[in-house]
Amino acid sequence: MIVETGQPDLEQLDVTEAGSGRGRGAMQYTGPRRVAYERARQQAIALRIDPNSSGWQQRYFAEEYAGLHDPPEGSLIGWSRVFEQRPAGMDAEAAAAYWTGSAAKGQGYFRPGVPHLERRQQQARRLWLLVQSGALTLSAPPRS
Repeated sequence: MIVETGQPDLEQLDVTEAGSGRGRGAMQYTGPRRVAYERARQQAIALRIDPNSSGWQQRYFAEEYAGLHDPPEGSLIGWSRVFEQRPAGMDAEAAAAYWTGSAAKGQGYFRPGVPHLERRQQQARRLWLLVQSGALTLSAPPRS
């Protein structure tokens, strides 16, 4: 999300890709993914929920991954369980490369048109160092 939006603080994540106006949101949704995203975004606005918030953007990402916004034709993301089946023992840089992939190669989960792999790896390394130092903590979801 940091590389996609250019916002390291993850505030105001509903940005539109500069210059082209195609991608929108924390994950820069395009094509049929953008259609579903806009539908959910408009529903949030109607309910007076801020779709620009980090919380809404992260929730939408999780809902899309879970298939909650899929059209009858099938999965918006070609669901592959990429997060659940990641290889063990990857460092931050390897994980960034694994999940990023590329649109040209049809690999990875995010498959950006312009991968910016080195920037993704730099941000992954920076965040992992913050987690390791205790400056950034990961919270577990509440148990039900």
